[in-house]
Amino acid sequence: MGDCQTKEQVTERLEAEEEQLKRDFELSLEALKECDQLTRVPHLLIEIRSLGFVEIQGKDTGGIYQKLDSWLKQHWRATEKTQDLILKCAEEQTCGCCGFAPEFAVGTLEPHHALCDKSYTLGEMSADGKVLSNHTYKNRGSEGENNMGKLTMQLAQFLTNECGWTLQVCDSGNLGWQGEIREQQMKFKAPHPLNLIAPLVMIELRQVGYIEINGQDQDGIYGKLGNFCRTMWQATQTQADRDYCDLKFKTSAFKGRGSEGENNMGQRTMELVDFMVKQCQWTMVTCNTGNFGRRGDKREQQLIFRNDEFVQHGVDHIMIELRTAGYIEINGLHDAKDLQPELINFMVQQWRCKEYTKYMWESSENFCDLKYTAPDGLFTREGLTNNLGKRTIELADFLAQHGWALLLCNGGSVTPNPSHSPNNIIREQQVKFTRTTPEKAKAPLLMIELRTVPYSDGPPAWYGYIEICGKDTNGVHGHLDRFITHYMHGNCIGRGNVGHCDVMYSTTKFRKKPSSNNENGRYGGYMNGESNIGKWTMRLCDFMVDHLGEWDLIVCNSDNLDRSFQHGSGDNKYFNSVTAREMQLVFRHKAGGRGVFMSASNVEPLGRPPLQPPPYWKDAGCKDGTVGHKLVPGTPEELTWMQEILDGTFKNKVTRDRKDGQPLADRFVAVQCVRSEHPGLWDRFAERRGLVAEAGRSSSDFVEPKTMAAAPGLARRCVHASVGNPANQAYLLHGTNPTSAVAILQNSFTVDFAGKSAGTMFGPGVYLAESSTKADEYARDDAGGEYDGLYALLVCKAVLGRSYVTEKAGDFRDQVLSGEYGHVLGDREKAVGTFREFIFFHEASIYPEFAVFYRREKDGKVMARPERELAPAMMEMEGEVASM
Repeated sequence: MGDCQTKEQVTERLEAEEEQLKRDFELSLEALKECDQLTRVPHLLIEIRSLGFVEIQGKDTGGIYQKLDSWLKQHWRATEKTQDLILKCAEEQTCGCCGFAPEFAVGTLEPHHALCDKSYTLGEMSADGKVLSNHTYKNRGSEGENNMGKLTMQLAQFLTNECGWTLQVCDSGNLGWQGEIREQQMKFKAPHPLNLIAPLVMIELRQVGYIEINGQDQDGIYGKLGNFCRTMWQATQTQADRDYCDLKFKTSAFKGRGSEGENNMGQRTMELVDFMVKQCQWTMVTCNTGNFGRRGDKREQQLIFRNDEFVQHGVDHIMIELRTAGYIEINGLHDAKDLQPELINFMVQQWRCKEYTKYMWESSENFCDLKYTAPDGLFTREGLTNNLGKRTIELADFLAQHGWALLLCNGGSVTPNPSHSPNNIIREQQVKFTRTTPEKAKAPLLMIELRTVPYSDGPPAWYGYIEICGKDTNGVHGHLDRFITHYMHGNCIGRGNVGHCDVMYSTTKFRKKPSSNNENGRYGGYMNGESNIGKWTMRLCDFMVDHLGEWDLIVCNSDNLDRSFQHGSGDNKYFNSVTAREMQLVFRHKAGGRGVFMSASNVEPLGRPPLQPPPYWKDAGCKDGTVGHKLVPGTPEELTWMQEILDGTFKNKVTRDRKDGQPLADRFVAVQCVRSEHPGLWDRFAERRGLVAEAGRSSSDFVEPKTMAAAPGLARRCVHASVGNPANQAYLLHGTNPTSAVAILQNSFTVDFAGKSAGTMFGPGVYLAESSTKADEYARDDAGGEYDGLYALLVCKAVLGRSYVTEKAGDFRDQVLSGEYGHVLGDREKAVGTFREFIFFHEASIYPEFAVFYRREKDGKVMARPERELAPAMMEMEGEVASM
């Protein structure tokens, strides 16, 4: 029998391994629970795999998993994954004598088998583990045409425009014999209200000669892109199959040459970036590459832009590509004439590069602005490990000195001779930089790379590594050491002298699975299925951004490669490959940290129509109470009203509550607003309004806030056509930051008589203002995010009733709670010439209706953010106990 095992022996061994897997799972589950309990604002990864799966990784917050579950089932007919490939003993002997061996077979998916936090299938799983009748993903032809971009935009638009999450990074990967297995990863971070408004568009450039566009055609962007493609690239529009893309062009402008993957896709990408950012005024969100074809030399560039009409535009970009074939290619230098001599000096003096000299047979056409030949040893590679990450950080540190910040980076690979030298892989790193402020550019960077390195194909087995590049800013290496060793059971195997990184760990936590039980290692590779590397990636992001509170995630991209193993020799030689998965994360330090706010609740439907819902509500589900809460983009008319309030109630007066030391702006400029339709909060507000109206107070006792005269169009929404305004409704203001504003729209204010608002000037209530200047004293921006420098005011509809007016400080809650008055009016304007404040002691008296986002301007220019806003305390918003 030799080393052969009986069926009983194999079964017994697998049962023991299954028990160990359960124990390991329980330990990992406890570690993840502990980690997630500390996470207030998580990151979310969603992966679409062409094999027929959708996988979700990250902590479930704010009911996002349930929202995704409903959307995936409704729009993509997805079903929750209930079966999986499980190791079992083969039913028949697998060797020539009498031996049995384990094999993968479809079985019931138990919790300890799952590698993702949530998984779905897009069809029926067959007996070999493959998904049949995948009715969602489509592909055809030999040039790589597919609808992954369209699917990505459908899901991204739901997460951003419907759920408010921020699309951080989107990247693609290829597996299989010709890269035909496609994977698309989207990483999202904490919701921001302006995501509900800003549309996205994806543009894909495929080296085989096509331009494909998906997303929302807002601001005539499709027409503008069509003119650009025809003019710049002599492209012709072709009939787009709407199952694959929304708009399609064919062009010969994309070129390649040689056997090492040289192409002009970087050059064309920068031309497109300039057009979209500078001429169309869209913001570049992400830019990634893919490698299709047997050698991986059919480059695909995928770019996503967001239409942020309300942020500053026109920034410069450059792209630098590092290639282990021994070349460095630079594009976009027309935006960086001042940088060019410094960059050349760095390449020549520090990296010892030489300007590239063309071979005699090369065409005269330039594929980039500048090209250098790297000296031996600049780029090192040992198996799948390499030093491109370390070189990227070195390059970023240099450019930071000249006011250029790392914006995005992603990896790729080309295999020039896959049939005979499959492990001779050319690694590529495409790095994008943007011109920015010196403070942002010089902020320290940290790169963390997670990778699996196969060492056997029979059976497939791999090592797991975690590599860190970057300075030990504020002891971050020690913090990471504790996270990696505690949660990921990592073991430090190198520090300071590793060569390709600064710190290196090994780990056994990275798991992978096959895509079917009949994978062919020779023609497609082993282990092309699910992995849990994304799960740990998201927890690392949570730890760095949320737990430490000092870092922003700027890059999170994946890369798929393979390691090949030779069998036979001579004419009988062949190679089996095992898939290797990698993740690359880059974080930027933010001095002092900053506050992160997020509502963790999910609003339950009222279950019946609310009392007298406003006639201008748009969502039918809110009107009948079947939807818990909906944020609706403000109309142009509503935005005009918001500006009228900001202008009409502005007062050139500073009080001691303005503690940031910044001069008062001379104008607040509204850039966008959202309106809340909340049946539950409206229902209690309408009930309170009715009680106050029934009290029958004379309107001669009512005080009208200045907001009403400032925006008469909005004020009319407080007046009923037949009964007028018997409860003395009015609009009032509350200053906050944009993400907290959404939490308050969702949960309203809390009156806490024993809480942090106790002891305020007029009693422990909710303080609202009639002046935009007063409310602005408490406004903040979401420092460091996509919408830096945008502040927020809540415009709340309030039932005032009769006012208890006082000029002196004191606790006047009893006057209101007795029912005699509807609120307290603290008249500091009359007393000392500052502002009037309106204090409420009934939560139901306030309906937070609008969040308006605005800029502070002085002398027609946007004001710089005050220093103290760089580091407010971190907190989770379940609502806000508000005082002013």
